Amino acid sequence: MKETMKPKQIREVLVPSQDGKLATLRGWIYRIRKQKKMIFLVLRDSTGLIQCVIKADSKAWKTAEKATTESSIILSGRVRKDPRAPTGYELQVSSFEIVGLAETYPIARDLSEEFLIDVRHLALRLPKYQ
Repeated sequence: MKETMKPKQIREVLVPSQDGKLATLRGWIYRIRKQKKMIFLVLRDSTGLIQCVIKADSKAWKTAEKATTESSIILSGRVRKDPRAPTGYELQVSSFEIVGLAETYPIARDLSEEFLIDVRHLALRLPKYQ
């Protein structure tokens, strides 16, 4: 991916003045949900979180399908106000680059307390324990 603009921090695009503007963001995948025609992911950096949407007809789709939780990525796209998004804004992704692919994250739903204790160093990243 050719970076045409300097990456911004997430907090810089979570304002009304950025609605409809192009932005490049970088960070880690906090959460990812893959569906048939869309991939929703929550990107995090040191300043906050933003929901990102990749549509099946986007050139970013194939790369996004390979992404895993905690992978380091760079995204470009258009910022849109959306009340359904966790922070009220989302990035409609047009370009997706994986900088560092993470191993499959071992923590999922409905795991035993014993397992969570064994991977405590990872479990502490969950909002429930913060």
